[in-house]
Amino acid sequence: MSAISIKNDTFLKFALTLFAFAYGFFVADSLQTLYMSNSGDINEYIDFFEDYSKDVAVVWDIGTRNGAIHGDTIFRVGIIFFSNYLDMEVLSFITLVSFMMSTLVFFACSVSILSRKNIIYLLPILLCIFLTPNVSNLFASAIRSGIAFTILMLSMIYLRGYKLYIFFLLSSLIHLSMMPIIFFYFSYHTIRKLQIKSPFIVPFFLLILISFSMTLASFVLNFNITPTNSSIFFKIFTLYLGLLVIFTNRKAIQNIYGFMSMGLILVYLAGLIIDISFLRYVGNALVLYLLFLIKKGGVGTVQVFTIGYIPFFLLTSFYSIANI
Repeated sequence: MSAISIKNDTFLKFALTLFAFAYGFFVADSLQTLYMSNSGDINEYIDFFEDYSKDVAVVWDIGTRNGAIHGDTIFRVGIIFFSNYLDMEVLSFITLVSFMMSTLVFFACSVSILSRKNIIYLLPILLCIFLTPNVSNLFASAIRSGIAFTILMLSMIYLRGYKLYIFFLLSSLIHLSMMPIIFFYFSYHTIRKLQIKSPFIVPFFLLILISFSMTLASFVLNFNITPTNSSIFFKIFTLYLGLLVIFTNRKAIQNIYGFMSMGLILVYLAGLIIDISFLRYVGNALVLYLLFLIKKGGVGTVQVFTIGYIPFFLLTSFYSIANI
């Protein structure tokens, strides 16, 4: 019986590996499509590298003229250095990075479900979440924040202690948008140490307070914000998603990934109130909530969330295709 179980695990790992590579190719193709349609951040980067060639010293000088070292400068210099080292065109190298990121994150999440008895229920929602445009665009469109999030997420899954904090620092240096996620990480552990008797109401109130304070601070400091440019229908879709994440299972707030996911959703919703966009965090929130479902979600929670999520998945996919 144990031999059969080992064979089944081996087969599932092999199948999930194939799925991970297939997803990586899907994201890489999406990046090429975005480049051809002049969408996302990829064209801006390619245009920059074409204007300034592939000279590391020139790009470093441009990025540090005001005396400060920015994550964007580190990213651009890193792209040029490694593309030169591998003797690849910048677009080809960025496509390779996108493929690697999406493959690794998909594989890390999918392998985690092997230890769960409700694997049959988790597979559909795993595929739906990763195929959602908000998530696939993390790796195809917002390439720099995608790298930062990949480093952050994989470090949370596999590292502990000072190594974890080093990679937290690295991810935030690459893109400052990771700082709120890291802040939610430490907020969760701080609230846990308070040993609050209320399992949902008090922690949720504190999470709202933290999220709205963070949003207002971003607005005042003009940090990591963009004007709202989504249609009213897309805002309604995302509001629906936020309610689904928050209320599908209130115990999600007692899990680190569920807590961070709720926090990011609340930041997005708070942004809508003052007419700024934190849409980039919706994809992050979905991946983190998926980790909660994998780690702590029971069959009932997974089923309810999957049924509720399918309309959002279909509508946003249609909306994305219609706006290509």
